Amino acid sequence: MTVSEDQPVNYETAIKGTTLDVYFYLLRKKEAAGVREIQRSLGLSSPSVSSYHLDKLESLGVIRKNRFGNFEIAKKIDIGALNQFILVRNFTLPRFLFYAVFISILFVGYILFFFTLPLTTGKLFALLFGAIATAICWIETYLSWLKRPF
Repeated sequence: MTVSEDQPVNYETAIKGTTLDVYFYLLRKKEAAGVREIQRSLGLSSPSVSSYHLDKLESLGVIRKNRFGNFEIAKKIDIGALNQFILVRNFTLPRFLFYAVFISILFVGYILFFFTLPLTTGKLFALLFGAIATAICWIETYLSWLKRPF
């Protein structure tokens, strides 16, 4: 399976299982790795198994071989669990983080600028709604961070 200019590649169907593990390993490492290093790190049965998956990724144009014969990421793709993350500079952050920060700022802003005593039913509803929404966003951010593949 090689990448051509005419046909777009569906990475979701082409990269899965051990091939996906190899791709995630290279993403995590953030530098080039050799066939044997990948084989040992992922517990693959032989270097040829590692080489097979690396060749598959290279034919898809996702990784490339450098001048020393090691493999490095050529193109970052959103696949599998990576769909839930955003790359900002060198950091991979959960998408929920931005929602959590946004909702938190709105909630704190409401408390600082608009909330006054006495407490009425409407104000109580706004406080509960804001607190629950903020908590849910931060919990989802934390859970997605725990499930990160890198």
